[in-house]
Amino acid sequence: MSCWQMNLSHKKRNSILDCSLTLFTTLIVITNEAVHIDATFDLLFLLFLYLVTRLLISLLPIVTNQVLFLGLLLYSSYELLCGLSQLCGLFPSNHSLYPLTGSFDNPGPYGGFLAVCTIILTANYVKHINDQKCNFILKLFYWSTSIIAIVAFIILPSTQSRSAILALGCSMILLAFGTERIRVKIKPILKKYGLWLTLGLAIIGTGAYLFKKPSADGRLFMDKICIKAMCDNGWKGAGIGHFGGAYGKAQASYFKEQIKEKGIDDLDWRAINEHDRMTADCPDNAFNEYLFIGVEAGPIVMLLFIGIIVSAIIISFKRGTIWYYGMTAFAVFALFSYPLHVKQFQIIFPIILAACVSDRQQNAEDQSGDKEESFFKNKYYLAGIITMVVILISLSTFIIVKLPEVRLYKQTESAWKKAERWHKKEYYEYVVEDCDNLLPYMKHDYRFLFAYGQSLNKTGNYEKSDAILRMGTEISSDPMFWNVMGNNSLALGKYREAEDRYKHAFYMVPNRLYPLYLLAKLYHEEGDTAKFMYMAEKIASFPPKIKSTNTEQLCDEIKNIRTNSL
Repeated sequence: MSCWQMNLSHKKRNSILDCSLTLFTTLIVITNEAVHIDATFDLLFLLFLYLVTRLLISLLPIVTNQVLFLGLLLYSSYELLCGLSQLCGLFPSNHSLYPLTGSFDNPGPYGGFLAVCTIILTANYVKHINDQKCNFILKLFYWSTSIIAIVAFIILPSTQSRSAILALGCSMILLAFGTERIRVKIKPILKKYGLWLTLGLAIIGTGAYLFKKPSADGRLFMDKICIKAMCDNGWKGAGIGHFGGAYGKAQASYFKEQIKEKGIDDLDWRAINEHDRMTADCPDNAFNEYLFIGVEAGPIVMLLFIGIIVSAIIISFKRGTIWYYGMTAFAVFALFSYPLHVKQFQIIFPIILAACVSDRQQNAEDQSGDKEESFFKNKYYLAGIITMVVILISLSTFIIVKLPEVRLYKQTESAWKKAERWHKKEYYEYVVEDCDNLLPYMKHDYRFLFAYGQSLNKTGNYEKSDAILRMGTEISSDPMFWNVMGNNSLALGKYREAEDRYKHAFYMVPNRLYPLYLLAKLYHEEGDTAKFMYMAEKIASFPPKIKSTNTEQLCDEIKNIRTNSL
């Protein structure tokens, strides 16, 4: 294949990936009318950063690459310094349950970020340290990256993030087999000890699973429910911002079907797989970036996103650059976490993606083109640059137009914080007064909708409360929305509607006692002694996921009512 043909194929692959990413963003923004302003800006920011990085690498490849590596080195050093300071007790962690989070709110994303940065720095060191053309300054830079990488290797296990360790391990194996001098050394070892190494990895994997078994089981169960939600919502998905609502409906349907198939009545929790029942929860996120996108935007957009990542890895691999190691670590980590919901990953992901597509290993073949090849090369570069500039100008214009709306939304969030404090103190009248004007800007925040809806219930405005809470059920998987909606129905004398809503809350998370307690209270108020007694017996034998003083009080209250009724 001639050099011109290779350049042309590179341009075709790059153009396809550019168009795919633009299509990915456009499909989400256009096909989902209710996209939240924050989600819109996150997507546009991702595309904007990708295009800027692509443009800079195309125009100034050497300088841009050096700046990217230097920036990665400095920020990795900063994160490692934060982590070391937290381990030594010099600075507090950002999470009350974990001593190590870096600048992140959770140790999981922190570990994933370290894994991505570490493999890129390690690959850069392995690739260039033996380069005879390196001067002293470059040698010093590469040795600095190796030191940072070693410190990251030491700190990473302290995050207890198994997904981050797995992501780093997979990319390290890829680096080992992708580097000839390392591959030559490990081949005899694999031939001699391959079976023992496989057995060791199996033991380590089993230990990692058992180390935090409830967490691992929970994520596997969530994956199953997410797939069900994708099937239920079809190709278009549930809509951006509607993951919680779609997940809650799918989980309720899943448990209801089990009870209907095997149960002796419509509340027979014994018919449910006990492991699934105790594992069930009401998450805000899928802990799997691909399935999260699939639930909200549909399987087509999910496959498009996967195709973008795979294409970037293949392009970088064929060009002999090191960026595909970082993208591989990201791809593995995204299977078990939510990296694109974290600001730091929203910055690093489009940069690595653009570097995978734009960076290329310089060799003699690239520099030996004739005038005709140079003409075609410049022609395609010019067309790509013009396209990217047009898109960047369009994005910049959109962002400028939307800035007043963003500013207003931030002011609304500040006002909501005040109302939230009133809600925690149970000053429900003040909450209703403050939230009436905030609804148009906060209807995508399920915490706001619940606080507002519950406050309306407490102040006697049941119909309006119902309307607000119903909006919350579309974006949240929390069964408390249905419990309070049941209270609204009960207050309005709609007993059967209240009964259905309490039952739906139970189906959503069938390891919670509260919906059964509300059902028992409903039957008692309705005067149906037989149903009340039957429900009281169920409550007495019901094993909740978490036993607490609150659950004991609920059981005691029903027990006392039952005793007085005899």
